[in-house]
Amino acid sequence: MAGPLNQSDIDKLVAEAAQASAPCVFRSDGTKFQASNQVTPRPFDFRTPVLLNESELRRLRGIHNGLISTVTGRLSSLLRADLSLTLNKLTAMPYAAFADSMKNPTHISLFKIDHLPGIGILEISSRLAISMSNRMLGGRGITDDVERHLTEIEIALLEEIVDIIIQEWCRLWRDDRQYTGRQIGSENNPRFLQACSNDTLMLALTIEAFAGESMEQIQLAIPYNMIEPIMKNMQSARDKNLQTQPDAKPQQWRNSYNQISVPLIADWQVPGVALSDVLRMRVGDIMEMPKTTLGSTRVRIANAPRFQAQAGCENGHVAIQINSEITNANIV
Repeated sequence: MAGPLNQSDIDKLVAEAAQASAPCVFRSDGTKFQASNQVTPRPFDFRTPVLLNESELRRLRGIHNGLISTVTGRLSSLLRADLSLTLNKLTAMPYAAFADSMKNPTHISLFKIDHLPGIGILEISSRLAISMSNRMLGGRGITDDVERHLTEIEIALLEEIVDIIIQEWCRLWRDDRQYTGRQIGSENNPRFLQACSNDTLMLALTIEAFAGESMEQIQLAIPYNMIEPIMKNMQSARDKNLQTQPDAKPQQWRNSYNQISVPLIADWQVPGVALSDVLRMRVGDIMEMPKTTLGSTRVRIANAPRFQAQAGCENGHVAIQINSEITNANIV
């Protein structure tokens, strides 16, 4: 029978039990992390990958800046008030995260775009929605600080504003198709909204609206499967445009080029000579040339044939007269 355990034996058993309960974490090469390393595994959801890179997001931000400028003008004219809209951010996020960012209560409009899948979401904060509907009824657009649900009359008045934003968004895309949007419903509480699954990737556009001294928020969310066909068409049109454009920039002449020395050679193409005659050649030998040789002088610039010329004499000097250009010259 074993004797009683002392304190050191107990500490050793406790340490072994703690080490055994720790999760096993491995590196990419298959080696195991030591117990002394402070490694905390975290879950990663591969169902929501980032499908838009930073370059595509930057391009979309530039496109939606044009949307905000157009919508600002149309809404200011409709409301007969000075309305300022600015782009706050444009990001890609799961639908669950976007739903958490919406206020409660708020005004949410659901819409569909013809020829495109998915359902888009437009959220207007309740204070801004009440202020807009008040202006449309001839009021001053001043609201209380308390947020509340919209009445049926206010929701009906906002449909015109929502239509303006949706149609202007459809006009952003220069495509063969004419996109048209239509409203399919509205909601005032994001908890009851079931537009898509929680892991659906959304392109979320956040707009800051300044009406007087107050700042409110408008959010436009487009599911990725809705905008994906448009992005593909834009990319194919961009690739086609790049193929039609020359790769090299047009050459520009600089004054520093004037002093560059370029070798120029005038020569003739003579008939072939037998190898035995070449071996018998000596200094002083005379080679007979055809009479048309001088008229078939070839001018080479930087060792590339460029002109056909006539060789002869001019004012006591040997000279050549350029007659034509060699069109298939390989200029380097």
